[in-house]
Amino acid sequence: MAVIAENNRESSEESGRKRKSHKKSRRGCRNCKLRRVKCDEARPECNKCTTFGVTCNYDSKTPDLQMSFGKTAIVVDSSNHLLTKKKKNDCFLINPGILGHGTLEIPATLPAPFSGPTFEFNKHSLDLLYKFQFRTILTLGTARTAPIYRDVSVREAFAHPYLMHIILTLTSIHDRYLSPTPSWKPSVNELYHWSKGVSLINKMLSSPWPPEARDSLWSGSSLLGAIAFSSVDASRPEEAWPLKPSESCDLEWLRMSEGKQAIWKIADPLRPDSAFHALATELLRDGMYTEAIFDIQDLPFAFFSLYGLDENTTDGNNPYYSTIRSLSPLLHMECNHTTIAKYLGLMGHLTKELKDLLKEKDPRALLLLAFWFGKLSHGVWWVARRASLEGQAICIYLEKYHPHETAIMELLQVPKMELGILS
Repeated sequence: MAVIAENNRESSEESGRKRKSHKKSRRGCRNCKLRRVKCDEARPECNKCTTFGVTCNYDSKTPDLQMSFGKTAIVVDSSNHLLTKKKKNDCFLINPGILGHGTLEIPATLPAPFSGPTFEFNKHSLDLLYKFQFRTILTLGTARTAPIYRDVSVREAFAHPYLMHIILTLTSIHDRYLSPTPSWKPSVNELYHWSKGVSLINKMLSSPWPPEARDSLWSGSSLLGAIAFSSVDASRPEEAWPLKPSESCDLEWLRMSEGKQAIWKIADPLRPDSAFHALATELLRDGMYTEAIFDIQDLPFAFFSLYGLDENTTDGNNPYYSTIRSLSPLLHMECNHTTIAKYLGLMGHLTKELKDLLKEKDPRALLLLAFWFGKLSHGVWWVARRASLEGQAICIYLEKYHPHETAIMELLQVPKMELGILS
C-alpha cells in the first residue's frame, strides 16, 4: 500500500547509528503522532508536515495525512522504497513505481475552471489508487488494452478530479468483490466517490468539453460503464431483475451503454491525436469482423421458428435480428480477457426496439439476454456477478410465466447449463 513518508536524514545514515534522544512533543499535531516523529509544534503548520507534503492537523476537522498539492511530498511503498521525488517547478514527479511507465508531472494547483474542486488525497485514497494500477485496471481489458487505459486514466485523473473519484469508486467495488465475506451493499466511502464523480462529470457535460480533455472523457465513460455493470442491488436471483418489482433504475447498465455511445461521438477516440486511437480502430475493426462472419446456419434450429428467421430477414423487418447476428459468433467462444471486448460489443447491436422489448420483459428478448449472460457469467469479475444473478433470474422468470412456449423452454436449457442451473 502506498503511504506518505518523510525523506528524513536518518534514512541515509548508517543502519547501526543510533538516533539522538529527544523530548516527546506533548502538543504536536496528529499527523506527527501517527508517524511517530517529533512535532516541532510550529503554527499554523508544523515544519514536519510542510516537508512531508500533508496538511497539518492540530484541529479535529482536518483529516489525517491529507496530501497537500502545494507542498513537497515523498511517497514510499510498504517496504520504504522511494516512489516519488520532491517538487520541481510546482510539480510532483511520480516515477514508474506508481504509474507503470515513464515519469508523470502532477501540477501542484489543478487548472481552473475545468477541473472543478481540488481532489484531496488521504491514506485510504492513495491505497485505492495503488490497487487500481496494479490490480483493478488489469481486469478490465486485454493484455494490450489494460496498460493503455491504466496510464491514460491515471495521468488524466490528476488533471481532472472527477476521474480520480471514478477510479476510486471502481476500485472500492473491486475490494468488496474480493473480500472474504463479499457484500453487495456499497460502503460509505464508495458512495461518496461515486456521487462526487457523477456530479462533476454531469456538470462538465453541461458545457462545451475542452478538446484537450477528450481522452479523460472517454477514459471516464469506460470506467463508468464498468461501475454500472458491476453494481447489482441483489444478493440472490429472486431479488434481481426481471423477477423483482419494476423500478425506474432497471436496466441502468443498458442506459449507461447508450450514454457511452454518445460520449464516443464527443471524445472521438478514433482521432489521430487520441491516446486511444489504435485501440479504437482495432475495436471498430473487430466489430465489423464479427458481423462479417455471421452465418445464420450456425444457430440452433429452434431459433428459426421462434424468431421468424429466413433468407429475407433484415434488421428492418425483425427487431431481434441485429442482436442475433452479434450473439451468434459468441456462442462458440469462451468469455475471457482476450474476448471480453467482443462480448461487450453486443450492447452496440441492441436496437431501440429490442431495448423496449426488454423493458416490457418480452420472453424472446429475455431469452437472447439469457444466452449472453450465460457466457458472461464465466467472464471477469465486473461482468460475472450481474450476468450470473440476472441470468438465473431470467431463467426462473421464463419458466414461471412462459412454461408452455416449447421453443423457449427448449432453447433455455443452453443458458441454464452455462449458469449452472440444474433442471
